[in-house]
Amino acid sequence: MIAIYKFNTTDRTRVYSAQNDFTQYEKQSFWPLLEKKLTKDGSYLDAGCGIGGWILFLSERGFTVQGIDAHPQAVRAMTEYDPDLSVKIARSDAIPCADNSLDGVISIGSLEYGENIVEESLQEFHRVVKKDGFVCIEVPLANTLRKLFYVPMKKLEGMIKRSAGQQGIFAYYLFDKSPFEALLKKNGFEIESIQAHDLPDASSHFGLYANWPFLRGSKPYELNALGKVIKSISNAISPWIASAGMVVIAKKR
Repeated sequence: MIAIYKFNTTDRTRVYSAQNDFTQYEKQSFWPLLEKKLTKDGSYLDAGCGIGGWILFLSERGFTVQGIDAHPQAVRAMTEYDPDLSVKIARSDAIPCADNSLDGVISIGSLEYGENIVEESLQEFHRVVKKDGFVCIEVPLANTLRKLFYVPMKKLEGMIKRSAGQQGIFAYYLFDKSPFEALLKKNGFEIESIQAHDLPDASSHFGLYANWPFLRGSKPYELNALGKVIKSISNAISPWIASAGMVVIAKKR
């Protein structure tokens, strides 16, 4: 895992959220794989549910989903929106569920924010999921472009700003594909599928937009002409070159 630090704490990247436009969730490349794992009589947990988009999306389709999030304001917003939703304030390394009580755990864009608790969180996923239950995890990818350019630049930025007396704050982890697979296997999971993942829109790309400001178009996460060319070339070679994330579906052994 590669830890990324931020130095300007007032800078907040705008969250890409479909809110109530659930068609955006259906367009996610991994949705067909996840949908095959879900059953109407199953019980599922969204670990790190945030504002609850996946809970609402799945609940509307008749699936039983509860959620946890470490941020009280996120849970408060969810319960104010719908008091009947089952959401709790909890970290992913201390899940308030019984052993072998869930058919699956979903963790989309949240595991990377837990500093020093990634493996403990995977152990908790394994504990609460039934035998042959599954996890569906999406995390940021340490892709080729990031490892060649973005990560060295962030390290250089850190050296310069620390020398100037600024203190970095942990932001998130980037994950390498093979080591993350190995970590899942170490903690009792069997990999069923793994794929690169980015925004579904043809003209958008989270990884290129977020990391390289000179590739940004006029709308959030839309690429300019140069960005679209780089996206096209990168994806033609391999989706692992520039994709923002990866999605793993794994079964509990």
